[in-house]
Amino acid sequence: MKAVLLVLSGDANRARDWLKARVPDVSIEFLSRYELENQSPAQRLATARQLRPDIFTIMTERLAWQRAQNALLAFAALAGARRVVLLDSHGAVREESRAKILSRTPARLARESAASAAAVRRSRSDLKRLEREVAIGRSLRISQRRRDLTVVYLRSTPSPGSQAGGAATHMTGFINAATELGTRVRIISNDYIAGLDEKRLTLVDPEPVGSTRAAFDLRNNLIFSAGVTRALAGDAADLIYQRYGRFTSAGVEASLRTGAPLFLEYNGSEVWIGKHWDISGMIPLLERFERLNLAAAARVFVVSEVERQNLLRANVPEEKIIVNPNGVDTEMFRPGSGSAVRRKLGIGENEIVAGFVGTFGPWHGVLTLAKAIAALPADSDVRFLLIGAGRFRDEVEQIIRRAGKESQVIFAGHVDHHKVPAMLDACDILLSPHVPLEDGSDFFGSPTKLFEYMAMGKGIVASRLGQIGNVLIHEETALLVEPANVPVLSAAIQRLAKSPELRERLGAAARRAAVERHTWKQNAQRVIDAYGSLEK
Repeated sequence: MKAVLLVLSGDANRARDWLKARVPDVSIEFLSRYELENQSPAQRLATARQLRPDIFTIMTERLAWQRAQNALLAFAALAGARRVVLLDSHGAVREESRAKILSRTPARLARESAASAAAVRRSRSDLKRLEREVAIGRSLRISQRRRDLTVVYLRSTPSPGSQAGGAATHMTGFINAATELGTRVRIISNDYIAGLDEKRLTLVDPEPVGSTRAAFDLRNNLIFSAGVTRALAGDAADLIYQRYGRFTSAGVEASLRTGAPLFLEYNGSEVWIGKHWDISGMIPLLERFERLNLAAAARVFVVSEVERQNLLRANVPEEKIIVNPNGVDTEMFRPGSGSAVRRKLGIGENEIVAGFVGTFGPWHGVLTLAKAIAALPADSDVRFLLIGAGRFRDEVEQIIRRAGKESQVIFAGHVDHHKVPAMLDACDILLSPHVPLEDGSDFFGSPTKLFEYMAMGKGIVASRLGQIGNVLIHEETALLVEPANVPVLSAAIQRLAKSPELRERLGAAARRAAVERHTWKQNAQRVIDAYGSLEK
């Protein structure tokens, strides 16, 4: 029996193991997401039909967040599969026969379209109401209980929160640090958060319904906002702290209902992202949601000076904006834990390993890194440990395979955050090859991996780009290279590989800087101090 496996997100090995356990004699052929993304709908269907699948399996990070499930089932059925399986990294499974899918798809799509239209209408109505209430203004209730500050933390990003990555690191880093500083943090989230005890969360489950990406996001904002209102009924809150997300208004609603000030963690414009990275549709409506959040917030926390300047140009009052870069837990991320990982991965004691952790996405520079690996001299014996996954994973593998460098590269895939320090410590060099934004905008990020690298005390090669070039000092705490320059990146890797003295000097200085200036406690303290300043 033949199975075709399409991995949209999540762990491909988990999907493969599930298939082999369910169908012992199965032969599995992978269908590349990267290949499909570069085809028209008709070409995608033709590609899938050529594989002649008996079972079509689609892997995703979390089924509860996978929109367009009915369309995916129909696609697989039309490709000829007798059975279609959707499964996720948490064990959830949706399995249906081809006959059932084809008979029920028209009615399913009609119901989904109706639900989406209703969500858009309701969202527009609620947005108008909130815009009026914010414009009128209200008196904030500032608590005097400074030793028992209660923060309601809202995680409302319309995507899974459980996967490893900078977003989850930021959330857990801030929450844990604020708690250690004596703040009571109550967390209301629409998904589990990697690295955070599930018992600490009040969950508002999403629903995977939406005929378009924007309709999906709007509908789940309505669900989350209602859940937050229920959760806060009868419970005091001194401060609403919201991680801003696409089409989100839950924090605004909560602040208006409780009188507690809204602090907005603003990691970048969702309007910009919706236009350039993760196309959303309904951009004019998204712009209104963004303006609403910025107007309602008592303080807006940005991760970089570039983003502060962007908000000033958007006429956000200067006194509301606070630059609060990402940070690191320097007790969790410290040298000394990588020997076992090296043994497990079959890395020799004297081999030099260069590591990368992060999303294989648009601005992380993974394609530049892959080309730099391919450009290394034939006699280079540097090995590479690449941790993470994402949109460009297939393309990275193709570049490395064409260069004949497969034996030098270990793809670790998704790794739980608590395992990342040991993985990084297994490396001698750590890489941050970020690239400029495609539309020419200034680089606005504050990569969490940058601070984690520094805390590990390793030699770092990083792009001289935005905040990265301000935090790191060339030849003092890292080697900084021109972004997207393959020969320069390759040369810097080789230079560090050949000089243990340089790696040790740069790494020691980088760790000192991380401990002194870039911890999550310092990040959380800025938020607490900003609340204190509201009393004056």
